[in-house]
Amino acid sequence: MIKQTITWREVPGEGDNGPRYEVYDSDTGTVIGTYDSREAAQEEVDAMNRSDVEGRGSGHRKQEADPAGG
Repeated sequence: MIKQTITWREVPGEGDNGPRYEVYDSDTGTVIGTYDSREAAQEEVDAMNRSDVEGRGSGHRKQEADPAGG
């Protein structure tokens, strides 16, 4: 099973604003984006994790060059 490292966390908002939600890579600690709603953050997490899983599927294997040039 592939470990999904993209996740979100709640962070304090500025001033009187409510909390915000950071999407980040838990392996590197890199913040990918900040969102006003939990739902928007979760949608981004889902999209990024789905993209990562699809990129690791069987379709990503390198094709060897055709020695015949065709």
